[in-house]
Amino acid sequence: MSTSQQSTAVSASQPCLDCSRKSRCLGGLLVEGMPADQAATVAVTRMVVDKGEHLYRADDKADYLYVVRGGALKTYVSSIDGNEEIRGFHLAEEVAGLDAICQPSFRSSARALSRTWVCRLPITAVRSRMLESGSFRDRILANLGREFDRLNGMLHRERCTADQRVASFLVSQLKSDQTDEHAEIQLPMSRVDLARYLDLATETISRVFTRLQARNILRSRGAVCEVVDGDALRALA
Repeated sequence: MSTSQQSTAVSASQPCLDCSRKSRCLGGLLVEGMPADQAATVAVTRMVVDKGEHLYRADDKADYLYVVRGGALKTYVSSIDGNEEIRGFHLAEEVAGLDAICQPSFRSSARALSRTWVCRLPITAVRSRMLESGSFRDRILANLGREFDRLNGMLHRERCTADQRVASFLVSQLKSDQTDEHAEIQLPMSRVDLARYLDLATETISRVFTRLQARNILRSRGAVCEVVDGDALRALA
């Protein structure tokens, strides 16, 4: 474990084998179909990261991929003047640290927005499994594809209005199995962090949410947003 990580390993004994989420989780797919003796050599480890602590920092050795089981992370880089430039947010069942696949060290830092539970997957096992399993490789590529979509959205953002930026972000947070109407979107990040991510002022974020609620597009309840009119939200995005 990197010395920068303020986290606790809570299990290292094949946690994927008895996990209720293994059918839809990258960790479960990592050991799926493996002979028991081979699966026993894949040291997937569960960890807890307290709010405000780092899972990893930029330039740490990239030995693992991380699957969020609960809680939330933000990834960021530090600008020349010391400010955080937020690269993304990672919620339950999402993967952080994808740069470990092709880089020896992490390019960004990951900090917990709340108490967060993660599973760490050894990158050596991930690379080997990509060669052995087409379904595992496809899952990795799907995660990389979502990362490329997010980066493309960041490049496109400067041509968008504040309302479009917020709407596009909210649409991106909808789960694939959710219907648009009355879907709930978890927003564990602060308005300050969301503003930094969308390159807007914090006050602008608040005004956009007020406008969207006035138009009956969504209802905001603290860290949860309920989509009232999904068609209108997608049209705005």
